[in-house]
Amino acid sequence: MKGCIAEDDLLDLARGARALGDAPDVEAHLSECAACSAVLAILTSDSSAAGGGDGPGLAGRSLGPYRLDARIGAGAMGEVYRAWDARLDRHVAVKVLSPRASRSPEQARRLVAEGRAAAAIAHPNVVTIHDVGSEGDQHFIVSELYEGESLRSRIDRGPIPRKEAFRLGVQLARGLAAAHAQGVVHRDLKPTNLLITATGTLKILDFGLAKITGDRARDLDATEPGAVLGTAGYLAPEQARGEVADARSDLFATGAILYEMLCGRRAFDGATFAERVSAVLRDTPAGLADGSLGEAAPIVARCLRKDPRERFQSAEDLAWVLEGLIRRPAAAPTGPVIGRRTLLLAAGGAALGSLALGRLTAPSGVGFVGASTGVGSGGVRGAPGVGGAPLSGGRAVYQQLSYRHGRVTSARFTRDAGSVVHSASWDGLPAAVFTTRIGGGGTRLLDLPSSQVLSVSSHGEVAISIGHRFVEGFHAAGRLAVAPLEGGEPRVLAEDIQEADHTPDGRELAVIRRGGKGFRVELPLGRPLFEAAWVSHARVSPDGAEVACLVHPSSYDDRGDVVIVARATGKGRVVSEGWSSVVGLAWSPAGDGLWFSAARDGANNGVVAIDREGRETFAAETTGRLRLHDVASDGRVAVTHDTWSMPLRVRPPGAVAEIDVSLSDVSIVADMSEDGRTIVFGELGDVESSRGCYLRSTLGGQAVRLGDGGPLALAMDGERVLALAMDGGWHLYVYSKSSGARVTVPLGPIADVGWGAWRDARRFVLGGAEEGRSRRLWHTSLDAKAPSPLTEEGLFGRGAVSPDGERVVFIAKDGRLLVLPIDAPSGMRAVPGVFLDEVVCGFRAGGEEVFVRSRTAPIRIRRVALATGKSVPHLEITPPTLGLKGVDSVVLSAAGDAYAYSHGRELSRLYAMTVRHAGAERPR
Repeated sequence: MKGCIAEDDLLDLARGARALGDAPDVEAHLSECAACSAVLAILTSDSSAAGGGDGPGLAGRSLGPYRLDARIGAGAMGEVYRAWDARLDRHVAVKVLSPRASRSPEQARRLVAEGRAAAAIAHPNVVTIHDVGSEGDQHFIVSELYEGESLRSRIDRGPIPRKEAFRLGVQLARGLAAAHAQGVVHRDLKPTNLLITATGTLKILDFGLAKITGDRARDLDATEPGAVLGTAGYLAPEQARGEVADARSDLFATGAILYEMLCGRRAFDGATFAERVSAVLRDTPAGLADGSLGEAAPIVARCLRKDPRERFQSAEDLAWVLEGLIRRPAAAPTGPVIGRRTLLLAAGGAALGSLALGRLTAPSGVGFVGASTGVGSGGVRGAPGVGGAPLSGGRAVYQQLSYRHGRVTSARFTRDAGSVVHSASWDGLPAAVFTTRIGGGGTRLLDLPSSQVLSVSSHGEVAISIGHRFVEGFHAAGRLAVAPLEGGEPRVLAEDIQEADHTPDGRELAVIRRGGKGFRVELPLGRPLFEAAWVSHARVSPDGAEVACLVHPSSYDDRGDVVIVARATGKGRVVSEGWSSVVGLAWSPAGDGLWFSAARDGANNGVVAIDREGRETFAAETTGRLRLHDVASDGRVAVTHDTWSMPLRVRPPGAVAEIDVSLSDVSIVADMSEDGRTIVFGELGDVESSRGCYLRSTLGGQAVRLGDGGPLALAMDGERVLALAMDGGWHLYVYSKSSGARVTVPLGPIADVGWGAWRDARRFVLGGAEEGRSRRLWHTSLDAKAPSPLTEEGLFGRGAVSPDGERVVFIAKDGRLLVLPIDAPSGMRAVPGVFLDEVVCGFRAGGEEVFVRSRTAPIRIRRVALATGKSVPHLEITPPTLGLKGVDSVVLSAAGDAYAYSHGRELSRLYAMTVRHAGAERPR
């Protein structure tokens, strides 16, 4: 064998778990290697170092300011103790070398290297190091104390469910990305070096074999060139050969760990060290080719490529792909999507899955007013026009609660009505949870993870959605957890929950999640109560007997009705219907009515109150949009005044900076010329009385309006545009800039168009669906009577047509990058690799590579070779973070040196609204 024996194998020999006769190559190595023989002698003679004794070891002693209370673990060269830090009054973990190992300069050096390497990384998925020290000949590291179990212990109980394994894999990859960013390569990743805390957080431990690159390398790397370091079965082939290990070596180990989590068995096993090393160098683990690993197979296989150049090139990329498996979108909605949202999908592709923009289906063309001063603390009177119902003469008075710039995503009153707990992203910073005292006392940050507030219970517990993310359309989901309102470690209850609300006694939660006919309300958690195409904003009545919710036609459309569901029967009744947009819902304090925010037409939602029979008792509107979040026990209403926009930003060829070229508040780019000098975009904001299709130069000058509708694609001549317009029904037009002519392209049976591209001067590829059917790709021309299908129903994705017009390339919902010969669709093939949560955004010049991008910000763009699937990072775009909701569309020049994109932005102000009536001093 080449190189020294891993410490785990030496420990097995010392404990008697493996005999030398079972491993003749190990025996031969020991006869020649004094270092390995010495370590084995230490382990064999020192039972505590080998972890084989039950005695107290160093328990009861102190090392510096740390009192060692109890031994909680033991490894090859030392032990870990639960300890008390007398200086800071906290429990910590102290790792000490065994007495004999402490006398080894190499082991002491390695311990110091471990502490310094880990201390350089500040990340939730990496162990937190507090101190490194020594007392006499005893060397030690002090770290945060975590309650939990090792991943090895978890795997020993059997395979881990896929979603949980993917979630742990994401955390491992994120932690590695942070380590690699600091120049730290772990080199000894394995399940025993990974801890799962009681709250489900994965922590990377034991950086004793870490390699540190950069300026600190000489001081901290305690290893010798050519040494085989790591654990057989997890070390990468280049490590097994004694070659230089880099970040990709850690990704190989990550692949082996992912495989083991999913299968419950090791990827590379064997009775001896040599057998396991040979398996790493030679074998492919069973299950990667037979489909038993499902959608994870290509990801694991890529991690386990023998050649480092063929693996993922960064841990960040691996995390990105694994996150896609967790939040894999469902099938696209069937049937037509009406109004302005269809034009958004047409203009920017079906990219709203990462966006949830707010109501965009205003057939009247009402824009989103950008004034941020539409609500003032002086108050706004209730006004007709929100539903057109007579009002009760009430007056809305507003108390402003937030003053920073950013976006409020959710808000709930505490049960005493004295404070508002809210999730917000202020000043471009990541989302956090805050509480604001209404009567004074200011706003403070709560000790909770970045999350969305869902509910506050009657006994001071808050339900939150951790990792809250947009899935598709308006649907968002995260991990449901509960925690003390004053802060503390959350307790995770469920995955992929859209919303939740406590029952009045605080003992149960009503939740919304995908299931049944589309979405369902569960009460309690896990027990289905009510189902519909899309359900939102479930709120339990004050007596606990009913659940009010909003029911919509699909998760891509916030038109809908207000429904009350009886808990005893699960039957729902509509109490208010026909709203063009309806969001936010809460019961009145007495349970005799409901409050919500809605609009009959357009997108400017106001606040509405109804009784249990649906009669409107109050309505208030203002410039912009009001969004209701909660109603307090004293009748006050938590609302935000939201202003929404979609800016269009461009980086022209040769430029180094972006410029904003929006005409108004909603400018959606659809395509860019090959040379990057021209873009086509749609305008849906106040500059338009309807919806407009525009051309403009990226280098300056006036935009040219071509006609009504939302643009789909720009022809290669830079003069003609394919556009979708609502003109007594949906029509597909070709506009000409030079002649001003408009030509109609027959849509035939297609009722819902989500994407389109030019093939040549007269032919097109479309993505769309027949009435009530799933989307697919179609081929048509100016001469055809109707489009003809290219793919089966459900096989659809926004793509690009090759420069020669012979192929269309798109990413299907299962993450496959597909190449479809347009004239011979049966020859469709998949490009090697996984492309979940990515979108094709153009062909590179030459036609052998395509650009693909992430759906979420930052926008990561990579070039993918269609022949091999090999990819190269090309560009990363970071949209302005202030109020950022998501990214709708991204287009590039053929060279990839110019680009344009549109992104959603929402700015919010939080208010407590009080409704006063004539002669009344107290809130309603």
